[in-house]
Amino acid sequence: MQDSLKELKQRIQYQIPYLTKSQKIIANYIVEHPHEFALSSVRELEKELKTSKATIIRLAQRLGYQGYQELKSIFRESIRQEMSPIHRFKSILSDGDDVSNLLHIIAGETINNIETSLQLLDFEQYEKAIQLIEQKNQIYTMGVGISSFLAEMASYLLNRVSVKSSFIIPGPIRIAEQLINLSKNDLIIAFSLPPYREETIQAVSYAKEKGMHVIAVTDKATNQIVQYADILLQVSVDSSTVSNSIMAMLVVFYALSGQIGMDQKNKTLKRIESLEHVRKEHLGKKIVKT
Repeated sequence: MQDSLKELKQRIQYQIPYLTKSQKIIANYIVEHPHEFALSSVRELEKELKTSKATIIRLAQRLGYQGYQELKSIFRESIRQEMSPIHRFKSILSDGDDVSNLLHIIAGETINNIETSLQLLDFEQYEKAIQLIEQKNQIYTMGVGISSFLAEMASYLLNRVSVKSSFIIPGPIRIAEQLINLSKNDLIIAFSLPPYREETIQAVSYAKEKGMHVIAVTDKATNQIVQYADILLQVSVDSSTVSNSIMAMLVVFYALSGQIGMDQKNKTLKRIESLEHVRKEHLGKKIVKT
């Protein structure tokens, strides 16, 4: 089993008394700055610690690894879950690894995220989320950064199945301020992905103060947003590229909106008929100027 970051640091600390002066400097840096070490090249370490490549390699071998790259890769993998997507991508670029098969890597990660999400997702909470959405007259979705895209997409999907939903646009007016005129009969669906935005936390905190129900959609049960949520939908978003993967979250909301459409079949059919009428009788006709 791969060592945890804590175990790796403990192993290095145990070895420090037996190292040379130069090796101790490198070892202490690794223990105190594991993230920086995982993202650094040999040249960067040489410059930062005023040491040599040979010393770094000898330290790695003393710790039981074949060389610097193996030690670095072990650290990188052990802290992978703690790193932001952009830092994970930086680690790939700094290694100079061959990423010609990136398409297959991303596809594999997407499949893993979906499978992991099916394990993380509490289906009792999922069913409660569907019931709550069906009970409320108005749904508001929100998020900042890439989470705002997910919020907008969720609102679009819900509207397609006859649920009245509005996307709260982040901008000059902060999200919490846009909630002032909402009532406790409304429902908030808040998306929060790393890096977690304080604006989202502030908004859901205010929503709870107003007595509104909140569904939190996030990747970690330890995210601060969870303490203000009535329902948690936890989804995996691991990615080796510059942003969180949103594929698993889209799968969840496609399924969720589809289930609502089936539960409220008559309303959904009327919605579809209305869409067809608008497209045929209005959007499909050219306006004749008089």
